[in-house]
Amino acid sequence: MQTVRKTIYSKEQHEKDLQSIKNTENGKSPLDLSVFKRLMTYDLCSNTNILEDYKIGRYRLEDINKALMNPRYYSKILVDTSDYLMNTSSFYMRINNYFAKMGLFNFRIDTYDLQSCESEKILEHYRKDYLRICSQIEKMNLKHEFSKIMSVLPSQDIFYGLIFEDNTDFFIVKIPYKLCQIVQIQDGVYNYRINLSAIEVLDIDSYPVYLKQAYLDYKMKQNYLDGYYIPPADKQICIKLNEHLSYPLPLMIMLARDIFDIDLYKKLKLQKARVDNYKAIVVEIPIDKSSVDKPLLTEETIMTFAETNKANMPDDVGLIHTLGSAEAISFKDNTNNTNNLSDAIGNLYDASGTPSQLFNGTSSGSSLKLSIENDAAFVYQLYRQFERYMNRFIKLRKFNSKNYKFKFRIQDSTVFNQESISNSYLKAAEHGIPAKIDYAVSLGISQNCFVGNLYTENVLLKLHEKLIPLPTSYTLSSEDVGRPTNDSSGKELSDSGQQTADNDSNAKR
Repeated sequence: MQTVRKTIYSKEQHEKDLQSIKNTENGKSPLDLSVFKRLMTYDLCSNTNILEDYKIGRYRLEDINKALMNPRYYSKILVDTSDYLMNTSSFYMRINNYFAKMGLFNFRIDTYDLQSCESEKILEHYRKDYLRICSQIEKMNLKHEFSKIMSVLPSQDIFYGLIFEDNTDFFIVKIPYKLCQIVQIQDGVYNYRINLSAIEVLDIDSYPVYLKQAYLDYKMKQNYLDGYYIPPADKQICIKLNEHLSYPLPLMIMLARDIFDIDLYKKLKLQKARVDNYKAIVVEIPIDKSSVDKPLLTEETIMTFAETNKANMPDDVGLIHTLGSAEAISFKDNTNNTNNLSDAIGNLYDASGTPSQLFNGTSSGSSLKLSIENDAAFVYQLYRQFERYMNRFIKLRKFNSKNYKFKFRIQDSTVFNQESISNSYLKAAEHGIPAKIDYAVSLGISQNCFVGNLYTENVLLKLHEKLIPLPTSYTLSSEDVGRPTNDSSGKELSDSGQQTADNDSNAKR
């Protein structure tokens, strides 16, 4: 009996896909969704029991598909599944981190609505307020705090946080999404409420003082009788990736929805069973040892026994009749097992709905740059939400004045375009545009540190007087430029040189 087996997902293809993901993380290629889907399905087949129980974590595939079709009503299933995949699939985690770690959060404080500042009194107030807001935002360690928020958004879509703050410290603590619900929009920013009745008593000490007090008031029936508490606007933060939706919808769950097609796993399970369980049983036919390979049974007798045995055996067991002795054959330990995915289900992976030009490995440098910028659009969109949150914070903390106002702005820079953004601000500064602070910020220097470093170097240490650049054509004045003259060297001119000097010939050229 001869069996033909088809390689489902070759080792070479798997390694190629791994390299594609690595190139995406390093900015050498944009995200290829078909590669992501293949590796995701590979992880699910290898690291979970999906082929046996059709479940991902606590949820059946039928429930997940139902949630994908109706995310408004079953968003909890999608977020829980996304959290489970973050701990189960290394590729799901890596692609979410690709978006989460892309942002740099290089920010600066702009001034607008500037009224007449000729008055020394107004100028002094402006200077104090400017330094005060720079100091406050420096204390907030926004690059780190916002990066923590970004690490949650791709996998959960929404971040609920409360602010811990005193005179020296500031940090944001994440509130479980199951406790929270968006209730209003203020200054373009979401506000949410917390279900006090859902807070575990043992967890209450991990929350800020004002939430503890609200919890006690609720338990003592002094306030919040409906069980919900809305934190003060300047003490809470809510950022949402899909801000046009009122319910959570994890980013990669929707991009990978074809992965959860239950029919696919039924086919994979069937194929796995056939490959793992298939056996070829060898039936030895007695031979006449005095002759060469002469069977002692007639062909009719052999066929009669073969048909009888076949009728009483499962389809995954075959019979091989051979002259002489042989061993049974099993494919269970064969390296080509179906935990390695399949090109045979290529239609599943090609249905990403994304133009192939974006993911062509041979695309030009300009195409690659535009493709990565397409991925970065997610981050730029979130920058605008962070900006609006901080501008509301500035207003609520009363940093603004009727003579001037401050505005928080994040540069559209990522780990992949930082150098080009920095060069753009440098060129702008060289042409007289007020972009020196932007240039420093693009290098990773905070605005507050820039002001402090400027004072330290120029006023305190006077480094500009001590660290003098070596003379070059760029640093010398026009009178010093050019080859030294014979007069400056104490040499006499030749006859031709003297004639040139008398006629001023060099100046006429």
